[in-house]
Amino acid sequence: MITVKGKYLYKNNKRFFYLADTCWGAFTSVSMPDWKYYLNMRKHEGFNAIQINILRQYDSTPPIDGREPFPITYNEDGTYQYDYTQFNDAYFDNAEMMLAEMMKRNMLPVLVLLWGNFVPNTWMNDPHGFQANTSKPQTISFDRVKPYITYVVKRFKKFNPIYFVSGDVGFDKNEQQNPEIEEKYYQEVIDAAKSIDPNGIYTFHINGESSTLPDNLARKASFFSYQSGHGPSGEEAAEKIPKKLRKESYQGPIMDVEPCYEGMTQFGVLPTHRFSAYDVRRTAWKAVLSGADAGLGYGAFGIWPWNDNYRKGQKVTGFLKPYDWRKCLNFRGAKDLAFLKESVLQYGADGLKPIALENKEVYAAENEKYVLIYNPVANPVDLSELKVKDSSCRIIDLNTLRMLEGTICNSTVSMEPVIEDELIVIEK
Repeated sequence: MITVKGKYLYKNNKRFFYLADTCWGAFTSVSMPDWKYYLNMRKHEGFNAIQINILRQYDSTPPIDGREPFPITYNEDGTYQYDYTQFNDAYFDNAEMMLAEMMKRNMLPVLVLLWGNFVPNTWMNDPHGFQANTSKPQTISFDRVKPYITYVVKRFKKFNPIYFVSGDVGFDKNEQQNPEIEEKYYQEVIDAAKSIDPNGIYTFHINGESSTLPDNLARKASFFSYQSGHGPSGEEAAEKIPKKLRKESYQGPIMDVEPCYEGMTQFGVLPTHRFSAYDVRRTAWKAVLSGADAGLGYGAFGIWPWNDNYRKGQKVTGFLKPYDWRKCLNFRGAKDLAFLKESVLQYGADGLKPIALENKEVYAAENEKYVLIYNPVANPVDLSELKVKDSSCRIIDLNTLRMLEGTICNSTVSMEPVIEDELIVIEK
């Protein structure tokens, strides 16, 4: 059972660093044999949670035949409608079996209650917006929200999940979204869920690079989660959002649950660039050492939409082309974030306090025993402002995970033969 205390999550009174893989399309698109194999791989790598959309992920690949949460009608143009007055019990029976497999492996389900495309006036329902060509279902009417939430929370609360009340929704008022309508819907979602599972853990999955959450919803959240996202300013958002929240005196846990997806094309950048493992870990370390040290999400572009090139009828829509999910299990970013988790638990289990350095490329945090420094380029690091004594230090090459013996001389950390980024550990 997960509990929240201060800035962190705990499990059985022991610090729990949330490390979640993202598999939004699990319930609609993954066969049971593949699910077991996938869970075994992620468990072996050190993941302790999986982020899943309870309903069909609108920008994922098509579901397995018949794997729909409600009765469905398809139109000739490829669009479809759900009958929200009825539930496909077989769909939810299968979802329970999938969650039972997670329980066998001591992994935490993180379940999105209502993704933004089901809510009116979100950016996902803009007919001229980013995903205008995807086949999205009609929005759920407000009067069907409570019956739906009541049904799913009654079924899934025995698995002690964390609930994402919202999915990819922003609450800033602009031409693509109306936060008043969204707030009304998500107030209904969280109130209905809490009436069934009052002791559950709740948070909001808000849209990329955003930190806006209405006060009446924020008060009901167990912790603050954000996504630094996949645009050109996503890496900057990873560190700015937790710093902003701490400056505003937010005292609860903070986590970046959606840094850039490894293997996905970066939005709005030319020439075209797919995010690498280096991009992912650089963003993740910046988030953690800036105050979002309660946990992280990870995503591989092929697993979260569950792209299976060997499944008959598989069709990839849109301009973003995912890898086959099997290939994604070989991406190294997952192992990098698992190493980050273990490093935080080893050196920062009692908490980390960000340190503002004059060198804005270097990120640092400390506690009573250690100073942790993330150096994205292995140049010498001047720490004279920290008044660090000359001594030895530990340097970890984050590309190879080699452990090196470093030195601090004249308050400067030595330059070692590291090609990409490094973690510097100084024992006080």
